[in-house]
Amino acid sequence: MRFIYLGLGIVGIVQFLFYDPSLNLMLQDLAFNAGKIDLYEQWSHTGDIVFQVMNDTYLVLSLSLFLYHYIRYYQLRSIRDHTFYITISLLPLTFVHLFIFYWAPANFVRITFSKSFINYVQPSINLFLMEYRFFPLLAIGAIGIMLYNIYKFKANEARYSNINIITKKKIDTASLGIRAFTHAIKNHLLAIRSEAEYLQEKFADDEDALYSLKLITESCEQSFQSINQANDKLKQITLNIKAVPLDVPIERAIQRFRSSLTNVEIHFEKTDSSILVYMDEEYIYEVLNNILKNSVEALSNSGGSIWINVNYVDQWGTISIRDNGPGIEADHVEEIFTPFFSTKPSITNWGIGLSFCHKVITAHSGKIEVKSELGKYTQFDILLPLVKRV
Repeated sequence: MRFIYLGLGIVGIVQFLFYDPSLNLMLQDLAFNAGKIDLYEQWSHTGDIVFQVMNDTYLVLSLSLFLYHYIRYYQLRSIRDHTFYITISLLPLTFVHLFIFYWAPANFVRITFSKSFINYVQPSINLFLMEYRFFPLLAIGAIGIMLYNIYKFKANEARYSNINIITKKKIDTASLGIRAFTHAIKNHLLAIRSEAEYLQEKFADDEDALYSLKLITESCEQSFQSINQANDKLKQITLNIKAVPLDVPIERAIQRFRSSLTNVEIHFEKTDSSILVYMDEEYIYEVLNNILKNSVEALSNSGGSIWINVNYVDQWGTISIRDNGPGIEADHVEEIFTPFFSTKPSITNWGIGLSFCHKVITAHSGKIEVKSELGKYTQFDILLPLVKRV
C-alpha cells in the first residue's frame, strides 16, 4: 500500500502547489512577461477541471469503500460501529471541502490584473451562504458534529468496556466462590464416597444394593471432576503467545466432533491465504471446543448445521461460528458470559464454559461477541490480533 499512499501524496502536493496564490502570481507574471497569458489561462482552466474531477472521484471512492466495509463486516459489531462513526464524522469535513473547493478557486485563483497592476477580484457576497465570513461558522459546525460523533463512539466503547469489566469481576468473584465451595464440598463428597465403598463391602452379595452404591460412587466422581473442571476454567490463565495460522485450532476442534456427530453438519470455509494471529493455540482450541459443544447440544434434538468462517479485517483475524439452532432469548444474550448462567441446566453443566471463553479471548487482547435471534440462529464472533496474511 505504501506505493499507493506515495502516489496519492504526490498528487496532493501537486494540487496544493497548483492552487497556491503566491505560485499563481509568480506564474502569471512569467506568462505575462513572455506574452503567453492565453496559454496560462488555458492551462489553469484545464488543471482546475482535472483536479475537481479527481477530488470528486476520491470522495465517491472513499465513501464507497466505507460503505463496502460497513456492509461486509456488519456482523462484527465493534468493526461496524467503528466504521459507522468514522464515516459520519468525515461527512461534515467532506461538505466543508466541497463548499470551499468549488467557491474559493472560482473567486480567488484567477487572473485579475491588467498591464499596469495586479489585483484580485472582489469576491461575490450577494448571498449569505456564499460569503467568505460564513466559512468559520461552517467549520465550527463541522467540528461540532465530529466531536459529538467521537463522544458517541467513546460512550459506546465505554459501554462495551464496562460490560467486559463487569463480566471479568463476575468471573473473578466466581473463581473465589468455586475455590471456597470446592474446599467445603469435597469433604462431604469424600465422606459419601467412603461410606458408599464401606457399604459395597458390607452388602457384597446384594446386587441391587451394589448397583445403587455404584451409582452413588460414580456420581461422587463426576462431581469431583465437575468441580475441578470449573475451578480450572476460572483460575488464572497463563498464555504462551505465538503466531499461529487461524485455521489450525479450528480444524482440531472440528475433528474432535466429526466422529460423534449424527444429525449435525459442520461447514468450514477456509480462505485461500493463511491468516496468522497471535494466540495460545491450546487455549483457543478449548474456546472453540466449548462454543462448538454448545452449538452441537443446541442442535442435537432437531438436527441442523454449523458454519465456521475465518477472515481478516483491519488489525484483526476473525472467526465466526453460526448455527441454525433455537437461538437465545434477547434478555439472556447480555448474560451469556456470566459464570453459572446457562440456558440448559443439568448436573454436569455449570455454566462456566462461555465465561472461560470470555476470559481467554480478553486475555489475548481480543474480542468475543454474540448475537442471536430466538428460533433462528446463534452466532459467536471472535477477533484476535492479526500478524499478517501469507
